[in-house]
Amino acid sequence: MRSDPPRAEIPTIASLPLEIATPRLKLRPVREDDVEDLWPWVSDPRLPRHMSWKAHVDRDETRTWLRATAQEVAANLGIAWAIVHEGRASGVVGLDSVRWQMRALRIDRAELGYWIAPPLWGHGLMTEAAQAVVQFGFETLGLHKIVVQCFAENDASRRVIEKCGFRMVGRQEDDIWRDGAWHAHLRYEMTAGEHADTTATRRFTRDKTST
Repeated sequence: MRSDPPRAEIPTIASLPLEIATPRLKLRPVREDDVEDLWPWVSDPRLPRHMSWKAHVDRDETRTWLRATAQEVAANLGIAWAIVHEGRASGVVGLDSVRWQMRALRIDRAELGYWIAPPLWGHGLMTEAAQAVVQFGFETLGLHKIVVQCFAENDASRRVIEKCGFRMVGRQEDDIWRDGAWHAHLRYEMTAGEHADTTATRRFTRDKTST
């Protein structure tokens, strides 16, 4: 496991090619006209019960959120992609809280976040999207580390994280309060060197299986 030194120049997210194609999905930056596609899901109280946000109460809230999310690119603070499946935006995956420097220190890290419409659960689509974004984060954006977390009871999200190859950092008890109770968080991370090793192992396993 070896990670290269930071890039000499801090990348500008807006200048990078931001559309990503996977075998079954198209990932592109979110935009305001995704409101109608996403509204049935972001307004469903069941979807965000293991997330940091609450169900949206009207389309204006969704539109404001999409506008603010898109502005993160211009500020070089993050990028959120619409998960387009069969021509419709059916979820969001992103790299948030991108931070390159803290005084004399280089950090070069971001946090992975994601969700996908319930009818698409259980088909591996979220893992497919997350793996593509992790690859973008390390290989195109040049991050050194990506972190991710989930509610301890969110087994589906944990499976996505672990299939992507993240290493568990630990379990933090009573870490966040939601819906009348304290919840534990599971925290994970991956470095650029770990990603390179994981990607090589995944390719080797696929090639071996196919012969």
